[in-house]
Amino acid sequence: MTIDDRPQLVPAVKTLLGTMRRHVRRYVWAEGMANSLAWLGAAFWITLAIDWFFEPPVLVRVLIFCAAIGVLAYILVRQIGRRAFVRLTDSNMATVLERRFPHLDDSLLTAVVLCGRQEESTECNAEMLSRACEEAAQRIQVVRLDEVFNPQPLRNSATAGILLVFSVMAFGVIFPNALATWARRSMAFSEDLWPRLTRLEIDGFPGGMRKVARGSDVDIVVRADTTMPRVPKVVEIRYREEGGVRGRAAMNRVGAADHGYQEFIYIRRNVLSPIRFDVYGGDADISDQNIQVVDNPTVTLTLDCEFPAYMNRPSRSLPVTGLMSLAQGSRITIRAIANKELVRVQVDTAADDKTPSLPLIIESKDLSADHRGFSYTLESLDKDTTPLFTLFDTDGIKSHEPVRLGLAAIMDQTPQVTAQLEGIGTAITPQARVGVAGRVIDDYGIGKVWFEHAVDQKQFEITSINTPVGHPTEYNLDPRNAALEVRDLNLKPGQKLLLSVKAADLCTLGKGPNIGAGERWLLDVVTPDQLQIMLKSRELVLRQRFEAIIQETTETRDLLVRMDFSDASSSNETTPGNQDKDKNNNKPVSGDKPKNTPQAVRPGSEPDDEPGEDISADSTGRRLALHMLRVQRALTNCRKNAQETLGVAEGIDDIRMQLVNNRIDTEELKERLQAGIADPLRIIAEEMFPELERRLDALQSSLENTKLGPVARDKAKIQADATLLSMQHVLDRMIELQDYNEMVEMLRDIIKMQEQLRQQTEQRNKQIIRDLLKE
Repeated sequence: MTIDDRPQLVPAVKTLLGTMRRHVRRYVWAEGMANSLAWLGAAFWITLAIDWFFEPPVLVRVLIFCAAIGVLAYILVRQIGRRAFVRLTDSNMATVLERRFPHLDDSLLTAVVLCGRQEESTECNAEMLSRACEEAAQRIQVVRLDEVFNPQPLRNSATAGILLVFSVMAFGVIFPNALATWARRSMAFSEDLWPRLTRLEIDGFPGGMRKVARGSDVDIVVRADTTMPRVPKVVEIRYREEGGVRGRAAMNRVGAADHGYQEFIYIRRNVLSPIRFDVYGGDADISDQNIQVVDNPTVTLTLDCEFPAYMNRPSRSLPVTGLMSLAQGSRITIRAIANKELVRVQVDTAADDKTPSLPLIIESKDLSADHRGFSYTLESLDKDTTPLFTLFDTDGIKSHEPVRLGLAAIMDQTPQVTAQLEGIGTAITPQARVGVAGRVIDDYGIGKVWFEHAVDQKQFEITSINTPVGHPTEYNLDPRNAALEVRDLNLKPGQKLLLSVKAADLCTLGKGPNIGAGERWLLDVVTPDQLQIMLKSRELVLRQRFEAIIQETTETRDLLVRMDFSDASSSNETTPGNQDKDKNNNKPVSGDKPKNTPQAVRPGSEPDDEPGEDISADSTGRRLALHMLRVQRALTNCRKNAQETLGVAEGIDDIRMQLVNNRIDTEELKERLQAGIADPLRIIAEEMFPELERRLDALQSSLENTKLGPVARDKAKIQADATLLSMQHVLDRMIELQDYNEMVEMLRDIIKMQEQLRQQTEQRNKQIIRDLLKE
């Protein structure tokens, strides 16, 4: 059977299939458009809500818009593009009808499929095919196409689309400005903000950025506009620190509303790292504010010092390490190097940190080429001064605290005069020469030195001392070059001389040189006879003192004599060997006593010190302890007597010098005092006593040795005897000197009597001549 001979579908079937195809396409378009409208309405409300509550930046809004368009495109492609333009065959339509209407019993599908074949078929009987077509035509008469489609999804989509579209239209009618704002922000991507009931402003963050010094405190000040409908009660700051640390804090309300604003403040302490923050209050917010941390400007200071000319000191450069103490009158140039570029520097000077002066501004043009260095000059440092440097850098940072430079002006010190009378006591003769010894010290140089003296508290007069050569900082006063000739003052016995040494430095500042004074001395002017009597009294005191020293030295020698190293006991500790040595002495030593002569126990001596006490029952340890005690006492006496003997020698020297300086000396008297007394005393104090001390030390270390102990004891005793002998010779010279002085005094008295007799004789002769002339 050919294609032309094959039975064809009846027209009713073809009409039904065509109608079915059109209904399917209309359904697809209607559902797709309804879903698209629903999505557009939903997208409007979603974007409106997001933009209203969050006001995202432009980029986020662009992304949201692109997402909405993407979803719309997806709906159109999926529900319309992929369904509305698909080829719908008769077989497809027949299949749908067969599924929906089971009573067709595949007759429609069989007829459509077999009739629709284009090739010849030997397997299909024409009569059967014709009959199938007729059967299909009969059965479709009860088919209703409205029952093929489920109207509920389309109805839902349409309802949602219509409601959403009408809600948008209603919103636009009721809130046209809000719709326009949404359109500008969500479709035109404008920077316009939504209308607010509250308006906030932040101070000090131009462009949302503020640079602060590391470690400083940052004040964030927000102002709420009180002319707006709503003023927030609470303003909150939300911050994010470097490293991911987040936090929030309520800002503090500052006072009451003033000038149309209510201020809120938040203080961030010790900012060390960058911070980003947002501010929220009411329905307003200020977002994406940044605090950038930069180094605080500071400087390293160096001082170039030019000292006053009179100091004769070279200029110096000194690094600043704290309070700088500099000579008064110095010219100071302060050189500063900053750690970053500066735009200007403000210099305030506070004298004594109390009286600020007018500030000096160092502009950018006065800075160094790299804008990091500057200089400031103080022409003369006359008093304590504190320059304060306030730095302004290129980051807009002002130094948190001014850089303080403490400059202490060191005044030129008054010369220090340390002087004492040399060879002069409290009394002088009218022809005396008063010499002083000591030194004058000044920090920068001595200008001149002089004596200042007054007689009987009258006006002071000046007598120059040799001016120091080269103006040294230290000048030694010596009686050879620093002496006052009293005879040039024409003084008389009974007057008083007030004397002191003064010195002046080279200072040229202020009132001129500084003057320092030494100790003042009040000297009595006496006759030579009166001074000699005073010196004799002092010499007598020295002799008595020396006699006491001899007595103590004798006791030291007795301690050695009583030390016994033998095992046999005796009534005392003097050995026969020591007795023999005492008998062999050619000359008796002052202070030696017979061994059986009782002695009183001296205060501080040990009880066993009685020579008649029997110690035979004592142990060796007790005898050793007794020996040790006596040696230590001997050492103590030896050191003490050496110092006292030296003091006596110095006293004799002072007497000699007073005789010389008061010009009442004689060569024989000076020779007796120095060569006969003072020099031997020094030999005793500086040579003989030290030798005795060494021998006593050797004895102390040999006390436990019964062989070396007696030898060391005998050596110490021999030295003690020699010392006593020398001291006795000196004492004899002192006595001779006293006899000599008494003889000289007698001769002076005889001379005075002769002079008086001569004067009386002359007066008697004159009187006789007058009587004769009268007759």
